[in-house]
Amino acid sequence: MKTLSLFIDESGDVNPKVSRSEVYILAGCMTDEYSRERLKIEADQIKFKLWSRTDIIFHSREVGRKEGDFKILKDPKIYKEFKKDLFNFLNKNSYQIFFVLVDKKKALSQNWDDRKVYTETSAAIVKNFILSLVAQGNVKGRLVIEAATSLKDFYFHKAASYFLSAGLPELGINYQTVQDVLTEISFVTKKNHDIEEQISDLLAFGAKLKFLGKKQVSMNEYEKRLVKVASAKIFKMDPNTGARKKKYYSEIDSFKILP
Repeated sequence: MKTLSLFIDESGDVNPKVSRSEVYILAGCMTDEYSRERLKIEADQIKFKLWSRTDIIFHSREVGRKEGDFKILKDPKIYKEFKKDLFNFLNKNSYQIFFVLVDKKKALSQNWDDRKVYTETSAAIVKNFILSLVAQGNVKGRLVIEAATSLKDFYFHKAASYFLSAGLPELGINYQTVQDVLTEISFVTKKNHDIEEQISDLLAFGAKLKFLGKKQVSMNEYEKRLVKVASAKIFKMDPNTGARKKKYYSEIDSFKILP
């Protein structure tokens, strides 16, 4: 039986009162065990090619600013080679992305605080993952969250526990079905260096640009390509999906904007 893992990463400040980031994003990268191995191998090949080591972390902010380990991208030749390899890697490999975004201006106007943001976003992305597992059938699901704060971790535990005990009764999915498909929940640190977390982080920036409605003419080549990959890899329902699966797939909002 195939196991699908969803690796979740957060971007932006969760507090709606913090105005330096307009949006808070949860990005989840879903992949199977075979694809996970390919992702790691190919990412390590890029890292070793340019840095002669593999402990480099693809982090959107540092890539964009060409700082830290990514100072080498200030060399136009190296930057061109990096973009070629990175986007070939992101485009060709097998994975799908779920996004949950919080419009912080609207959230603040509705008196949301960080607890409310964590409650709504964690529930939304866990629900989407469960629906994708139930729709596919004959799969097991593993939820992997990058541990950050005890508050964030608490709300992910709470969301998962709710669905494991209550199911999704409004869709006719009982708790036994949820327990059959969602079989593992893990919290990992940044030191785990999971490539799926790094993909989530990179593509979250593409989702942010899409959310902000940034015009193509005002984006550089890297940003344009990132938006394109984020749009291409977002979870979509196969048009040939049968009626039973379509019932569940149609409930998935893989680019969900709150509130």
